[in-house]
Formats: sequence, structure tokens, C-alpha cells
Amino acid sequence: MIPRRLRTWILVWTPVVWLVLTLVTYPKDRPLDTGFVHLLGGFFAPTVANYPAWIPLLLAIALAAYGIVKLVRQAESSWFPWALIAAGAEAGLWFVAASGLFHGHFSLSGRDTGIAWLFQTVLIVLIAAAVYAWGGASPERAELTVWNTRQIWRLYRSNWQGMAGLYIMAFFVAMALLAPFLANHAFLDPTAQIGLPFAPPTLAYYHWFGTTEQGMSVLAEFIWSARISLSVGLSAAAISTVLGAGIGIAAGYYGGWRGEICMRLTDVFLVIPWLPLAMVLAAAWGQNYGIIVLIVGITSWPGTARVVRADALRVRELQFIERGRAIGSSNWHIMQKHILPNVFPLIFANTILVVAIAILAETTLSFLGLGDPLNFSWGTMLHYAWDSGAAGLPAWWYLLPPGIAIVFVVLAFTFMGTAFDEVLDPKLRKREESGGRPDEGTDRLLPLGGGVGGTESLAEVPGGGIWPGPADDWDPHNDTGGRP
Repeated sequence: MIPRRLRTWILVWTPVVWLVLTLVTYPKDRPLDTGFVHLLGGFFAPTVANYPAWIPLLLAIALAAYGIVKLVRQAESSWFPWALIAAGAEAGLWFVAASGLFHGHFSLSGRDTGIAWLFQTVLIVLIAAAVYAWGGASPERAELTVWNTRQIWRLYRSNWQGMAGLYIMAFFVAMALLAPFLANHAFLDPTAQIGLPFAPPTLAYYHWFGTTEQGMSVLAEFIWSARISLSVGLSAAAISTVLGAGIGIAAGYYGGWRGEICMRLTDVFLVIPWLPLAMVLAAAWGQNYGIIVLIVGITSWPGTARVVRADALRVRELQFIERGRAIGSSNWHIMQKHILPNVFPLIFANTILVVAIAILAETTLSFLGLGDPLNFSWGTMLHYAWDSGAAGLPAWWYLLPPGIAIVFVVLAFTFMGTAFDEVLDPKLRKREESGGRPDEGTDRLLPLGGGVGGTESLAEVPGGGIWPGPADDWDPHNDTGGRP
């Protein structure tokens, strides 16, 4: 029986994910004043979900491979692996359509489909069906996941810094996603003058933030720049997290000469001056945001690797790791099933902080003129404002909006990272007296693989997984806010 809350989450988050992914690729020429029918038609436009063909190919390989592995290893019949395989097959059809195989001109970067929005919608539904099937096949594990997630949210909600950062981020993310409705992308064209150069703000909508040195709308640039700044920061943080977490876990678990090699590699990247490297790579490979994402990603992972390694060293000495080795579990299995879940809270909290660093790095590069000249970011706006002499006039309306936005976004991610660190790390969280049991009024979270009340007791739960306490206390049907 699938947990009730998991079923509710699927029904709520499936349309939310669809809406977010659709807005990311929504046509840029349909602001609110074009009419409701025109806006509605944008959700089915050829540009929606029109990704390069290699993206659905990677999705097809990952989903199908994971489904096949689950199908081979499953002990009882379940629809979960079949749902994954079906999702992988659908992504494969999407790849075939996008790559141009039907028309005889194959290309991994092709976008030869006018119904990508349909492929994306069906894929999201199939993945939601896979999650539903997983909840039905592993109700105890699903119940524990639901309970832990509720506890994390309740603890996070009580942190004022975390909520302040979340509200700020929600504002800027909403502005970035709704950019096609808030400002016509045509106003970013160099010939789209709306007034005199450096005209001050007025009450007219596109004049709220005044004009640039060319008479263009600062408001339109500001709104559309949010997309580039946030996407570059998130993409670079993803690369940094994957590299840092993988190397940190391997170094902490293996130790010895393998750990030393990983740490010396980390030290090499720590001492590389990222700004000269960025300037050299931008000059050699061209100025585009893909290069900036790569540069920031490969130069910001060493800090994550060191932090994760320190926590992995602690986790590998716990009793359940020794038990795993004793029963013959492989190193890969132990790192994947035991080390990673226990260090994941630290990885997650650190990732939030890395996003702030990545956004600042992108702003620095763009301000120095190394950004993509064909797209706007907040750093690019500051670059053009400085070059045009806006600071000397002073045309404060050209400088302040992007500068304040960068400060607030970095501050928001810093607040959120600090809050998650306190929520997910029991040592930083206020705890009840040793040996107390959590209830609806507590502010404690039971981490998987950790102890309760200072202990390290662990028990296997039905359906697989580890319950951080005596097996007699496990009750998967209790959803009242205490132990599940």
C-alpha cells in the first residue's frame, strides 16, 4: 500500500515539475499583453522542451539501465522496473525524433521535432508512475522517506534565516521562469530603443528602471538576466558537487595511497588561480556561458571534496560499515548504499553554498568582459554599465538593480545553506536530552544510518534499508509526526 502522503506528493509535484520545465523553454515573444489564447498556445509551441538530441539519449540510457538492474535484482514482482524501462523507451523515441533519423540527417545536437513538449509531458508522467510503483513495492522505505522529509521541512521552517533565504530565492526564481510573460524579449535587441540614453526611471512599465546608454529598457534586461545568472550558478554547482562528492567519498572510504592520490589531486586544483585560467580558456575556446559553467565547476569542487572526505572518514568507522564488510559487500555497494546516504546531508548543504560562489564567479567573469556577448546576465549588465560611464553620471538606475539582485541572491543561498547545515547536522541542532524519543513537538531528525539519543543502534526494516534504532520500535503505519 503506497503511503498516503507520497501519493499526494506525486499528484502535486508532477504538474509542478511539468510547469517549471515548460516555462524554462517557453517562447520568448509572448508577453502578457498578447492575449490569453496566444499565451496558452505557447505551452505547445515547437520551442518547448526543444533540447539537443543527446539530452533525451542520456535520459534513455540512464532510465533503461537502472530499470534493467532493478528488474534483475528484484526478489518480488513489481511494476517499478517496468515503469523505468518504459520511461527509458519513451526517451529513446524522443532521441530518435530529435536527432533527425526519420529524415535521414542524424545529429546528436539536432532538435528536429515539433512535438518535443509532448515527449516531455509523457516522460514526466511515466517517471511519476515509476515513483508510484516504487512506493507500492517498498512501502516501509517510502514511509521513512516521507517522514524524514516532513521532519526536515518542519525543522527548516523554524529557522528564520532559512525561510528568509527561501522567500528571496522564490522571488527571483519566479521572475526568471515568468520572464516571457513579464518582458518581451524583443526589447533586448540593440535597436529596441524606448527612450533617450540614460533616461531616469518613470512610471511607464518598461521605464521603471530607466534606460541604458543606448536607450534600451533596463527592466527588460534585468528580468531576462535572472535566467542566465541562476542557470549558470546551478549548473556549475552541479558539476562541482558531483566531482567533489565522488572524490571525497572515495578518498575517505579507501584511505591509504588511493586516498592520498585523491587528496593531492584536490590540492592541485585548490592552488590553481581560477581567474587567469578562466581568461585563458575564454580566449582559447570563445566567450560563452558553457565555458563559464565548465570553468567554475572544475575549479570549485576541491572544497566540497575535503568536507565530504572528512565526514566519510567518520562514517566508515561505524559498526554497520564493518558489518557490511563482514558479510562480503563490495566497496561500491558500501559507498553507494551506506556512505553516500550518511554524508548526503552535508553534500546537500554544501551544494547550496557552492551555488552562491558560482553566481559570484560568473558575475566576476562577465563584469571583466568574459561573458557571452549574445546573452545578458547581471554581470554583463554591470560590465556594460561600467564601460558606458554610468557610475560617473551617475546613472544609478543602471547599476543598482543588477548589483542588488546579485547581493540578495548570494545572501539567500548563504542563508539557505547555513539553515540546511543546522537542520541536517545533529551536532549543530538543538537536541533533546540524551535518550529522549522524538515526538510532534521536537526539533530532532533521525538520520538514516545514525543513532538515536547518542547511540549507534541499527536494525534492518522490512523491504530493505536501515532503521536508526531497535527493530521493536519500527512502525511504518504511524504517521503522527513521531517515529514512523
